Amino acid sequence: MTEFTRGVDRITREGKEERRSRWLQGDLESWGLSNVTLRPYQLEGVSWVAGCLDRGHGCILGDEMGLGKTVQSISLLLYLSGCKRKCGPYLVLCPLSVLHNWQSELTRFAPGLNVLSYSGGKEEREAQRESVLAHLTHQHSKRPVPFQVMLAHYEVVIRDNTFLQKLPWQCLIVDEGHRLKNSSSVLYRQLKELRVPFSLLLTGTPVQNNLTELYSLLSFVAPDVFPESRLEAFVQHYNDVTDQSVASALHSVVEPFLLRRVKSEVMEDLPAKTEVVLYTGLSSMQKNYYKAILTKDLSAFGEGGSKTRLMNILTQLRKCVNHPYLFDGAEPETFQLGEHLVTTSGKLYVIDKLLNHLKQRGHRVLMFSQMTRMLDIIQDYLGYRGYSYERLDGSVRGEERFLAVRNFSEDEQTFVFLLSTRAGGQGLNLVGADTVVIVDSDFNPQNDLQAAARAHRIGQTRPVKVIRLVTRHSVEEMVLKRAMAKLQMTSTVIEGGQFTHGTVSSSSVATDSARLSDILKFGLDTLLGSEESSIVDEDFERILGRQ
Repeated sequence: MTEFTRGVDRITREGKEERRSRWLQGDLESWGLSNVTLRPYQLEGVSWVAGCLDRGHGCILGDEMGLGKTVQSISLLLYLSGCKRKCGPYLVLCPLSVLHNWQSELTRFAPGLNVLSYSGGKEEREAQRESVLAHLTHQHSKRPVPFQVMLAHYEVVIRDNTFLQKLPWQCLIVDEGHRLKNSSSVLYRQLKELRVPFSLLLTGTPVQNNLTELYSLLSFVAPDVFPESRLEAFVQHYNDVTDQSVASALHSVVEPFLLRRVKSEVMEDLPAKTEVVLYTGLSSMQKNYYKAILTKDLSAFGEGGSKTRLMNILTQLRKCVNHPYLFDGAEPETFQLGEHLVTTSGKLYVIDKLLNHLKQRGHRVLMFSQMTRMLDIIQDYLGYRGYSYERLDGSVRGEERFLAVRNFSEDEQTFVFLLSTRAGGQGLNLVGADTVVIVDSDFNPQNDLQAAARAHRIGQTRPVKVIRLVTRHSVEEMVLKRAMAKLQMTSTVIEGGQFTHGTVSSSSVATDSARLSDILKFGLDTLLGSEESSIVDEDFERILGRQ
């Protein structure tokens, strides 16, 4: 693997030869930073990224979620414009859900940068394109384009890539950079077509599954050192991590391109985060549905049974343990809100008792579910109980997302924020809450970590409690077990500098027939030994503490 080590040795040597002193707050302020004081590790991070830029290769800022990768990135743009005198344009790509957050933080921390939010409808973007291209044709312009920073979300890159290719980008920043872990994806290929001398990927989860994905990220930021053609050789050479020398060699190869810090190392003043697994039971209705799903007995679903799709058994079982009303026709024909909404679901029964406990003690709650229809049911329940709430999922767009986050942050009387795990778990700052309830665990534990990091991050002043609801003796126990095993492996990879090629991906867990069989069969004897409800009241003060 001399082609990798040769390139890395040169970059490492150049880095050591640099005598860059650690940047001070005053340096960044002189270049335009305002309204924020960076922590020492953040100053070090900006210096490290700038060093990569000066040495001519991109990099991955892989700080744990909630450590301020956004403000470090904004500081880098100020270094480019204020110190290097490169006026732009710079392209910042992020999920749509955090576009307004990026815009507000750029306005707040770097008011001197001219920012264009390129994210509207087709006609609005067309007008913006015409304005930019008209400016581009005027050779006497001081700047090649009428902005310094363009903010855009991923879908825009795919739709308007031809336009973006015409602009002379000086820097590309990709938030949630693990989106580029698949080098065959449309987004990856489109971004590779842009003319960009320096790329920075931001991701709290730089390694999720295997060496192939890691290599895709490395190849994106440093294609000269990690050419796509050498993927197979890379994976084969570093595959055996049981050999300590191989693991150490791999760490040495990656280290110049990946900076990773975790909260426990750099933020001693951040309040603690603790996680509690809260086991729930099933109502008699849920038990009957659970058995019917496994036996594909459509008659158990009444008149709506013929319309019930039981093709994906695992998905249907997970719906069942959340709430039986997720199945069409399960609720009473003349539906009215009432106690039946709570008593027919072991999980909602526990949520009802839990929220009452938390409300009395002055806590505020983020509640995550993978199923938007489950969020619908919980929303009905919150209205029935009279609890104030906000909601954000994939159907909530643009300004509404921003307003929901702002309302929750500014109105301390708002008790619950409902979010979908994948649409609402990225990049948001929701430190107004101190309790996170995960209604249903994700096969990919990184998504649940993203969810918890919405509250456990810079700015949080109270200890954070993460409460994970798991239905006992059901598929959820096995899903959690496999997710935690995967998380442990990922933790070893990231913090320990060790990598694995053979970790099972989230999608393969659900499709592997042998593993799926184990999951479906888990706990059946106990679960179906009785048709009576297994819902019980919990002593939350004993489980969660008096706080």
